[in-house]
Amino acid sequence: MLKYICSILLVFSTAFCQAQSVWDKLNKDPFKNSQFYFGFRTGPNYNSVNVINRYSVIKPTNSDDQRVYDKEYQKAQNLGVLYGISFMYQFEQRIVVGVNASVNQVRFRYLQEQPGSSRSVRFIHNHDLNYFDLPVFFRFMFRKVNSRFWDKSSKKPTVPAIIPFAQVGLNFSILMNADKEYSKITTQNGIESREFNKQEDIKSIMAPNTVGVFIGGGARFRVGTFYLTAEANFRQGLNNANNQDARYMNENLQNEAYDIMDDFSFQSFEALIGVIFPLKYLSKKEFMPVEI
Repeated sequence: MLKYICSILLVFSTAFCQAQSVWDKLNKDPFKNSQFYFGFRTGPNYNSVNVINRYSVIKPTNSDDQRVYDKEYQKAQNLGVLYGISFMYQFEQRIVVGVNASVNQVRFRYLQEQPGSSRSVRFIHNHDLNYFDLPVFFRFMFRKVNSRFWDKSSKKPTVPAIIPFAQVGLNFSILMNADKEYSKITTQNGIESREFNKQEDIKSIMAPNTVGVFIGGGARFRVGTFYLTAEANFRQGLNNANNQDARYMNENLQNEAYDIMDDFSFQSFEALIGVIFPLKYLSKKEFMPVEI
């Protein structure tokens, strides 16, 4: 009996010493006070056009009629998609800085009318642009700040399973490709007919780089040893998305569709979901991540 009691005491003393050792090690280890993340994100975006200056090939004889020939930017069919990877560094329980590398599809459409008494002409212009985005952002996590130190039972500090956040950032975009589809539709004596439907590469008449700011919010959800994120952002372009120096370089658009690009910037709303993985672990054997 004494032998069994001594064995049990030995086991408990060993476990206590190990727990004490782990507790001392973790509380002295600054490695646990920060975390790096790598992940993926994707989701739809909705784009709208903010016109800065208007341009047109066709000029009415009466300047008061100029608005009749202005481009009519559409609100529908402006849905695109965004997808890419994320890198984040959390150096404090409530503060995260990060950068994303994404492909951002921007779509928009406008109509242009040439009214007439017996015959009218309408042009439909659909644009499909792809940008390589590099957003740099600051994220604030709405949570209670807890002690970073582990207790003597080797229990992890309590971290909420769901943490909402707000974020703000600066976005840098590089134009990858830009395509345009344009159609000419005539209406005469109440009969409508499509004369042509063509495509054109318009990368040369678009600005190669754009800059914007964004603000948004969302939440982080813990799932085992990784996290899911959901976020919604509003983005505002800060510069002209059109290349002013190349405005009249595409003769096909001018001769066939009487089209000259306006000066404009983009506004967009995006709703994204993502998954992020911690890159620092307290225990490689059990894949116990540093959680702050």
